[in-house]
This record gives sequence, C-alpha cells and structure tokens, in this order.
Amino acid sequence: TEMGQGLHTKMVSIAAEVLDCDVDRIHVSETSTDTVPNATKTSASISSDINGMAVRLACEQIRERLNILLRSDNDQLQNLSWDDLVKHAYYKRIDLSAHGFYAAPDAFNTDFGQNRANYHYFTQGAAAAEVELDTLTGDWHLLRVDILMVGVKMR
Repeated sequence: TEMGQGLHTKMVSIAAEVLDCDVDRIHVSETSTDTVPNATKTSASISSDINGMAVRLACEQIRERLNILLRSDNDQLQNLSWDDLVKHAYYKRIDLSAHGFYAAPDAFNTDFGQNRANYHYFTQGAAAAEVELDTLTGDWHLLRVDILMVGVKMR
C-alpha cells in the first residue's frame, strides 16, 4: 500500500534500473488480490524489501529475454531506443511479461498461535511542533517542525 512513504517511487527506480530504461517508462498500479492473491502486509517497512525484490526478479526475467534477443540478432539492434527494442521484441514474439514474488526470510513466526511477525528491522519516528497561539483570538502561527525517522536493524 502506498501511503506517502515513497513505495511506488522506489519500485519505479528498481524497475528502471534493472530494465535499463527511463523511469517515465514505468507504471505502477495498485496492489489487488486479483493480481497478487497472497500479498503480505506492509508493516515495519517490509514493503520496500518484499516488493522491491519481487519487482527486481520480474524485471530481471524480462531484461534477460531482451538481452538474449540482443545477443542473437545482428549488431543493428545494439543502439536501439527503448521503444524500438520493445517493438522489435514484440514482433519477434518475445514474452514481455513476468511474475516476481519474494518471500522475505523468516518474515513470519511459524507458530501461528503467537500471531506475530519477525522483521529484520523496525522504524521509529517522532515529531515536535512549535506553535505560537493567541488564546484570545485563536490565531496561530507555526514556528517550527522537527521530524525524525530512524531505522533500526534487528539482526
């Protein structure tokens, strides 16, 4: 779930890097159970890990197919634009879809009666705001905000 933490931006960056294309070529659609029926929850910042690895694995499959195409055809394909490469792959009937799934090691406690997850790190956050308030008029001015987020690796 994208809740403003930049998850989609991270996934786009990973896909673009693996596929060797511009980030504007990547589109992220929302997760739904008709596409991934057993997606895990996004708590404790695990979503970047599991989704990032799944995106990487899927994109590596597509990139390898494109690389095989580039190696098998003559040198004229070496300097193709991304659009032309994908078009050429389409006409050669190369599979341009892939499925990636990543299960984080030890992500869940197998003792289901305990109902707790095992994460490799946790994030903590704190925020403080300094506000000037006129108690007679209700007028207020925000003077300062400090926000701190810390990731703690547990293992």
